[in-house]
Amino acid sequence: MNNEIILTQQEGIATLRMNRPEARNALNWTAQEAFAEAVAQVAADTAVRVLIITGVGDKAFVSGGDLKELSEHPEREAGERLNRVMRDALVQLTRLPIPVIAAVNGDAFGGGCEILTACDLRVAASHARFCFAQVRNALCTGWGGTGRLVNLLGQARALDLLLTSRIFSAEEAQQLGLVQQVVAEEVGLATAVTHLTQSLIKLPQHALAASKQLVYATSQPESTVTNQLETSLFVDLWSQPDHLEALAAFREKRKPVFGKR
Repeated sequence: MNNEIILTQQEGIATLRMNRPEARNALNWTAQEAFAEAVAQVAADTAVRVLIITGVGDKAFVSGGDLKELSEHPEREAGERLNRVMRDALVQLTRLPIPVIAAVNGDAFGGGCEILTACDLRVAASHARFCFAQVRNALCTGWGGTGRLVNLLGQARALDLLLTSRIFSAEEAQQLGLVQQVVAEEVGLATAVTHLTQSLIKLPQHALAASKQLVYATSQPESTVTNQLETSLFVDLWSQPDHLEALAAFREKRKPVFGKR
């Protein structure tokens, strides 16, 4: 583990924190590998009863992949790596036999929203904002997010969020069903998550594991096929002119002009 991803464990509660507040907790290559390693460590630790995923600071949960770093890697192999590491890590996250709570401390954009869809329970600070921003960068989801989002919200709502890539509030996220609880500032996100975690710790571990396994088996029976299609589409889009234009626009700090050939 490195200081970009912090994993702690105390009394059966593991907490995975994205620690890049200066980059709005965007995940660079190193952080992605460390995130995957942290999930693997939790999977191997039978003492862990609940996992909390959150970000450091109050500005961002995760703002997706680190565009500053990714803009230097337009090659197809970079898209394949970005897809593989985080897709596999989030699949493993859904397979953990313990409840996984997303404590959404700030904005969740792009891949940050995809991480949310791989968590079992989502609690958000009232100031948090959400955006499936992939289309803005001439991409589709690449970390398994589309299939999970459709399962969570249904086709119509998923299409709305994915095609418009609009920014929406924590209140709307709760109305849509993307988060279960929005926490007012005076209550505090940490307090609300602690209460939820303590209630889960008191429940029988094997029954929780069985219930989670059953829900995912019922709602995502063909997730492998969906992930294979998503991988193919994401990697193909990575090296297309529109995505190269999006990367160039980011580097040059301008708005992209799509459709150039």
